[in-house]
Amino acid sequence: MPRHPRTLRRCLVALVTLASAVLTGVASAPPAALAAPNFKAPFPCGQRWTYDHHSAEVRQALDFVRADGGTTGGTPQVASAAGVARRYAQPSGAGNYVVIDHGGGWTTYYFHLSAYSVPDGAYVEQGQQIGVTGSTGNSSGPHVHYEQLYNGVGQSIVINGVSLAPYPGQYHQKYLVSDNCGGGGGGRYLAGSPTDFNDDGKDDIVAFNQGTLNDVYVATSTGSSFAGTSVKWNDFFGLNGETLSTGDFNGDGKDDIIAFTHGTLADVYVATSTGTTFNPATKWHDWFAPGAEVAAIGDVNGDNKDDIIAFTHDNAADVYVALSTGTGFTGTANKWHEYFSIPGEYPAIGDVNGDGKDDIITFTQGPNTNSDVIIALSNGTNFGPPQKWHDLFAVGNEQPRIGDINGDGKDDIITFTCNTDADVYAATSTGTEFTGTTIKWHDHFCTPGEFPYLGDFNGDGKDDIIVFTKNTTNDVHVALSTGTTFTPTTKWHDFFGLPGETTL
Repeated sequence: MPRHPRTLRRCLVALVTLASAVLTGVASAPPAALAAPNFKAPFPCGQRWTYDHHSAEVRQALDFVRADGGTTGGTPQVASAAGVARRYAQPSGAGNYVVIDHGGGWTTYYFHLSAYSVPDGAYVEQGQQIGVTGSTGNSSGPHVHYEQLYNGVGQSIVINGVSLAPYPGQYHQKYLVSDNCGGGGGGRYLAGSPTDFNDDGKDDIVAFNQGTLNDVYVATSTGSSFAGTSVKWNDFFGLNGETLSTGDFNGDGKDDIIAFTHGTLADVYVATSTGTTFNPATKWHDWFAPGAEVAAIGDVNGDNKDDIIAFTHDNAADVYVALSTGTGFTGTANKWHEYFSIPGEYPAIGDVNGDGKDDIITFTQGPNTNSDVIIALSNGTNFGPPQKWHDLFAVGNEQPRIGDINGDGKDDIITFTCNTDADVYAATSTGTEFTGTTIKWHDHFCTPGEFPYLGDFNGDGKDDIIVFTKNTTNDVHVALSTGTTFTPTTKWHDFFGLPGETTL
């Protein structure tokens, strides 16, 4: 039977819903303007470049060339912050170029590429390669032409919160060394997912290297470390621009891996775990989370098999679900909520009331006056009305995560500042709210450029925190939960998860 575009499917679902149910969305005033992303250099980690600006440049652009002995032409250009990448060509001007939409009105431009490295419309992580430095279009030689815009207006370029203005009028007066070492990769809004691949009660770690190899490596937990050298569990899974995650989709107690292709195909592939390897990938759905929609994982109907959820994350803010049958995800995705998690917010999944069914969560991530946490509980067939469970959590560019850190069966909220303070705050669930003012559970965990996550790594029923350092060390550090705090950090692996790889 021919596949119909999701827009048609959704229109049919919407008509039925409108005729039979009261809208669950809640009208609200537009959110406050979103803070600028923490932009990093648009060239790879560790490289030193010099920059200049001349009067003929559009807006407030800077041109960069290498100043560390490397060759400018052919060097990768990387995303200075996460977002949706669009490809363009202007032979008489910008040449081949990429525009990344970071949300909240912020965009960045990358001109004169000799080649594109991501599909049009792909979601890219900070530090992910988006193209190759060249001299296409109206250009006198290879260089990185870079811009930052807010609501279409050029801004003075800021890197790591520091303005590069006043701009120099020629090269070799000012320099910039990149610390853009990549983050989680493989999809946005990764707020937590189970990673017990061998069903021993302890979460393991996985790395998807993507690129041209597309290998998947696993290091299993011993309860006090991740076992030695990582082992390849699959040799072709997870392409650039796909969202990669984990979950137990067939209900056998072993977590599997999943890939959402997005784009115009919008396929969903699963590779199930045998306990020592992942089986070859098979297609479990052929139209889910197209384009820039946000894909997530959770058991929303409580049958012990993880399902797939898509947030449209646009002005409609719809939420769609396809349930797992154990061998696939149910045909047409069904709308379970029609106004939840608008652009600029951070959507997530977790069982916040402990009833065995995962609920939807959104962090508004504005300034202090607008950093709410909203949930909508699952009843097994849809998500109920939105409820505010916390009014100050995960401010601005902090990284929120979901997990049961005190072992009471209800998922809690955690946020990592991932700045020079490197603080970790938590608010635990009572079943009807996240308790009061946030409490600092760790005061030095996740510095800039690192990727934090959660898992029960020692098998005691309480989720712990983990960080993949990336950069040049590629270490993995864990801080165990005591139920009221996280213990001092210890190294559990000394080489896992390279820059640009997806690590969970």
